[in-house]
Amino acid sequence: MEAKIGYQIFPDRFYSYYNRGNVKWNTPITAKNYSAHTMYGGDLKGIQEKIDYLKELNVDFLYLTPIFESNSNHRYDAKDYFKIDPILGDENDLKNLITVLHKNNIELCLDIALNHMSNESIWFKNALNNEKEKEFFRYENGDFTYWRDHKSLVELNLESKNLRKILWQDENSAMKKWTKLGVDHWRLDCAYDLGFDILKDIVKHIKSLGENHDIIGEVWAYPKEWIQIMDGIMNYYYTVIIRNMLNGSLKPKIAAEILKNTIKDSGMKILKSWNMLSSHDSPRIKNTFGNKWKLAVIMQFTLPGSPLIYYGEELGMEGDHDPFCRGVMEWDKVNENNETLKFYMKLIDLFNNSIALKKGKYYEVISNDENILAYYRKYNSIRDGKLVVINPTNEDKEIQLYFEESLLLDAMHLFDHFSDNELYIEMGSVKGKIPANSFGIFHMKPREYKTYSAYKRL
Repeated sequence: MEAKIGYQIFPDRFYSYYNRGNVKWNTPITAKNYSAHTMYGGDLKGIQEKIDYLKELNVDFLYLTPIFESNSNHRYDAKDYFKIDPILGDENDLKNLITVLHKNNIELCLDIALNHMSNESIWFKNALNNEKEKEFFRYENGDFTYWRDHKSLVELNLESKNLRKILWQDENSAMKKWTKLGVDHWRLDCAYDLGFDILKDIVKHIKSLGENHDIIGEVWAYPKEWIQIMDGIMNYYYTVIIRNMLNGSLKPKIAAEILKNTIKDSGMKILKSWNMLSSHDSPRIKNTFGNKWKLAVIMQFTLPGSPLIYYGEELGMEGDHDPFCRGVMEWDKVNENNETLKFYMKLIDLFNNSIALKKGKYYEVISNDENILAYYRKYNSIRDGKLVVINPTNEDKEIQLYFEESLLLDAMHLFDHFSDNELYIEMGSVKGKIPANSFGIFHMKPREYKTYSAYKRL
């Protein structure tokens, strides 16, 4: 089991090939012009056209928010789970996209909202007429129920045996249809709404097509019980820890304790959970973290889990709460002078070449300063280990760190991948300086002597 790098795309806003939108591509999103029915026209063929960019980023999987036929640009209100929204393309477009992705060793994860669907779907229209589809929808106290009382999102009655067969159980069910077409993984919208028993059933039936199909759940809660059922979750629990630590409302010492317990409770399955900092549901990274954004991204890539990049974050795109976090991809920012892109590319390269970050265990690091967060990742050897140090304060810090590494000898040097900063070893502990509002990812390298090696028998 290992962590992978994911890339999230909100299809309507990435790239338009067919130009089927109802507004011009670069039209700014404003409070006045915003509507869920505003379509910029991004499509599946457009994503395929940008495969070289995705390949150059060197991501492992692509996660698309819903692509099924609906009335909105977000498409969490599906009208037909068996049909791709015509604005995005058709089945052949999806098939071609999958072929090109797989050719470039990129997997595809699709999003599906099973808790609710559009109140304009043919199923619901039939239900209103007391036809057989009425059993497909939750009905309480003389009325249908709606997700968070949004009348456009009528809730499905997943207790219906017939509905479960249609959605994921039968060989010709919706989820199995797209999986057989070539979809690798699934993200379950509102997984917490589905409940443990239904989640177990979905996992069982999709994995009957192959154990390599991962099921990731949208869960805004403590990971432990959820990832015992699914392969992973969108780890918003990390997000709130990182955000609160960097905004000063959570002491790094306390953050370290929470992280240690969370990772211990979750086990190595946490490697497949998505490390989130932003998404279509939340402000973009620079809006949330300001000048500490690099510290947040470092934690996203070095805590156990699979870092998920929300499209455009690697370019420095900004945007506040929904809908402003859903701006069109700013392709003009893809250039060799973009410092944010260079930072991401270096971090992605480091991640992809580090077995410790992809597979390694997490070790608590105790600091002499409660305002410093540090942790250690290692797979097998101290030579692959990464010591991560975060200083979110406005002061330079003299640090001394203590952690469980028996081979941390005075004959080792610790070098930062991102600066010329070095730490040194004192009797198995680590000492040095960390500048204000900075980070370090330190790798360990034995000192070079002419004839001597302290590791000759280790």
